[in-house]
Amino acid sequence: MAPAFRNSYKAPEHVPGNDTEPPESYDINCNIPIPSKLETDRVLLVPFVPSLHAKAYYESWTPDVDKYLPISTPTYQSFLDFVENMIKRSPNSVGFAIIDKTRPADPNSKIPGRVAGIIGYLNIVPSNFTLEIGPVIVLPAFQKTFVASNAIGLMLKYALDVPNEEGTGGLGYRRVAWTANPFNVASVNAAEKMGFKREGLIRYSWVLPEGRPGKEVDKRRGERNGRDSVLLSFCWDDWENGGRELVEEKIKRV
Repeated sequence: MAPAFRNSYKAPEHVPGNDTEPPESYDINCNIPIPSKLETDRVLLVPFVPSLHAKAYYESWTPDVDKYLPISTPTYQSFLDFVENMIKRSPNSVGFAIIDKTRPADPNSKIPGRVAGIIGYLNIVPSNFTLEIGPVIVLPAFQKTFVASNAIGLMLKYALDVPNEEGTGGLGYRRVAWTANPFNVASVNAAEKMGFKREGLIRYSWVLPEGRPGKEVDKRRGERNGRDSVLLSFCWDDWENGGRELVEEKIKRV
């Protein structure tokens, strides 16, 4: 008789997101140290807290923002649900609000500038010193400006710089990944311009939201379409051999 194995796994419960939790009690819930801010002269990154940043972000959101992403946030509540269940409740993920400090601040807001998008880390594996930058969402009004290069540069610097004796510096990680929809040429180009190297194509890496065009699959494997991903990486040796200087140059460009 075959042995009876026990499997007590329970799927995570879907929890509705909200924008009412005060910043002082909001739990980032991440498996790496998270700085209170990352900053250049023009861009500020702070941990994304819905009560501070969600409305300002979503007021400038358009459907095109999600066009190439494996997520769909057609309503404000669906966006809050995404932040709660895909970022906050995943200890290997964290999101940052991208703030353009050159834009006038809303006098009714605590934000020192304007929310220009979201950027984060995904698939963080501390034991392997690896992580992925994503999602990277720059709102339409801030695209084709310095915002993306500054935000990506800050995330690279924190991931790949080594810690210093003062306890600051970066994480000293060995590999930073970037994945993109093959049709999102702008995303692939942005990564390559920042120093990422293309490694290949990951086939069927995502199940897309219902109704989203993509790669059809045998319906016995689910109804929703699939998506491939272009895989790029920026590794520690790239960083030490001119990569850091390239990123600094991109951050400073006008």
